[in-house]
Amino acid sequence: MFNAIKKALTGKPKVQVPHTKGLPLTDKQQFGAGEERQWIGVDLDGTLCETENWRGFEHVGKPVPLMLKRVKVWLEMGYRVKIVTARAAEPEQAIPPIKAWLKKHGLPDLEVTNAKDMDMIELWDDRCIQVIPNTGKPITPMELDARR
Repeated sequence: MFNAIKKALTGKPKVQVPHTKGLPLTDKQQFGAGEERQWIGVDLDGTLCETENWRGFEHVGKPVPLMLKRVKVWLEMGYRVKIVTARAAEPEQAIPPIKAWLKKHGLPDLEVTNAKDMDMIELWDDRCIQVIPNTGKPITPMELDARR
């Protein structure tokens, strides 16, 4: 595994994503656009930053250290990352504080959206439960103490 990560760090990755199920970045038939357009989605509240009670668009919680590091590594490896958040439904209010938060915590000017598309290869989100395609069956049941 170390060799695969070392190899991936030496240039634009053409290997499987090393952090999850191994979705390829070059499967044009499945994703439609080729690796230059494919991206990893990361939710904001409860995933990239801590969340408790809604305190308005101006408030973005403390970073979740493990997730912040993970995003930085993906970017260093050449992956495209977008912030996927329901906040982006109100872009004029929501996006400026998010961009300021990203900069404050050492991340570049990432795209902020509330939409998925066919080029998204993964979504990291505290509210998602992944299902086996075309079955409706969850891959892993959600832990009871993780429910809101």
